[in-house]
This record gives sequence, structure tokens and C-alpha cells, in this order.
Amino acid sequence: VATLERRGEKWVVEEFHGYRADWPALQKLLSDLAAAQVVEAKTANPAYYDRLGVEDPMAADATGLLIEFRESTGLPAVVAGNTAQGRDGQYVRLLDSEQSLLIDRALEIPRLADGWVDAAIVDISEDEVVEVAVTHPDGEAVLIRKISADDANFELQNVPEGFEAGSSWTVNALAGGLSSLTLDAVAPSSDIDWTGATGFRLLTADGLNVEASLVEIPGEEGASAAHWIMLQAGLYTTTVDAGVDPDAGDETQQRAEALNQDVAGWAYRIPQYKYSAMVKRMEDLVKEIQADP
Repeated sequence: VATLERRGEKWVVEEFHGYRADWPALQKLLSDLAAAQVVEAKTANPAYYDRLGVEDPMAADATGLLIEFRESTGLPAVVAGNTAQGRDGQYVRLLDSEQSLLIDRALEIPRLADGWVDAAIVDISEDEVVEVAVTHPDGEAVLIRKISADDANFELQNVPEGFEAGSSWTVNALAGGLSSLTLDAVAPSSDIDWTGATGFRLLTADGLNVEASLVEIPGEEGASAAHWIMLQAGLYTTTVDAGVDPDAGDETQQRAEALNQDVAGWAYRIPQYKYSAMVKRMEDLVKEIQADP
């Protein structure tokens, strides 16, 4: 399913190019294994293992999962079987033992590799944002801005003659592009062809400047297109007309550095709805001014 390895202070998932693991999920599994108590012994007859899900995990029809550790740790491998029915707990078996056991808790173990990956990319609330700029590869630019961070709505800039901004909700939605952004997949950014990428830049009230590139990769043989993003954070150095707090300073620098440590060198496949929300064109945000009857 997945191979997790501790590298320095972080845990990573080897199957995802060494990307960071979901530490809370791993920590809970390790904690539960360490604290688990045996409620009672169950069958030691291999013929009945499949009833409990503790048969040989390499068997084609096995339902259990094998949890094993690097040999140097001295920790035993555990076959995690079915959760108990009608009572609390889960059936397990040490791999080198014939005796199966019922323990006093159910272990939470993702059954797919992506379940072990830290899916959170970035979370910048719309309330923090004072400016968003979108630049399309054909040169079209979209800019929304708050003159003051206290403004309720963004103002769409450079609206073409004969048009006016659409609903405030539609314009404001651009600022939520990096809110609760999660990944569907991850890869080294060098593995993705960024030709024709759309630029997305977001500025917060404390001066955090996040720049992104977004690209749509067509699917092969009828498969759906994939939508990828890469990110880089920095400081906004000019406060004129930006609504940015000029005294933000060190905290914002630390925030940018922390984000870059997480995202530098990585590309993320994101949901289509998030991609679409960040590549809006002017025509998506305006409506034609209707002449008075």
C-alpha cells in the first residue's frame, strides 16, 4: 500500500516521490499500536484465519493489511484483520505467531497510498486577501483589488467600456482560490509541462505574496484532463494602493518561508473546480450594461 520513512523531522511516502506523509494519521496508528491491549486470544488454526482477516497478507484474496517495520527497530510485523462485529476492537496477528488476537481498539489504516499523503497544500482565507491578479498566456489580465483590507467586496479593475462588474459573489470568489486547497496527486514540478500556463498571484493584508502557475494537461485515450498547480511565496515590498499592512514584517517572512519549505519543487494535481475558479477571464466576471428603455 505505502512505504513511509522518517527523513529528519518529517515522514514521507516513498510511492509519492518522497512527499510528506500525513503525520497525524501515522501518529495515531503508532499510538494505537503501542497502547493496544489484548482482550482475548482467538484461533491459532490457519484454516480459520480468513474469518478474522488475519490470513497471509500476501495471499491473492487476503483482506487484512500487514504493518511491518524496518528490521533494525526490532518491532514485530502485525497483520491487521477485520474489525470485530457486535463488540469493540479488531482482530490482529503477529506475523511470526500462529495465535490470533482481539485487541481493544480498531486501527485506522488507509488502504490506498494516497491516503497516507498530507493532502493539504495551502489555506489562505478569502478574508485575508486584498488583491488577486490572473494572467493568461494570450496576455489577457484580470485584476481584483480591495482599496482597504476592511472593504467587504473586491473591485474588478480595467473593466471594458460598455460592461460592468458582475455580481460581487462572482468577483469575490477569485480570492478563495487558495482557500482549503488540497491535492489529488503530487509530482516533482519538473515532471510537468508548464507550456501555456496561466499565472495567478494573490496578495494578503499582511504582505504575503503567493504566485502560482496553473496548467491543464489533456487526458490520454478519452481520460479526463488533469489540472496542475505549482506555488511560490514571498513578500510584497510595495504598499502603495494595496491595502497591505506596512508593519507586517518578520511574521510574514516566516510565513512565506514555511510555505516555500512545503511547496518548493512540487506540482499538485488539484480538483477541476478549484482550477476553474483561479483561471477566470474578464468575460466571466462582467456583464453588458443595458441601455435604459
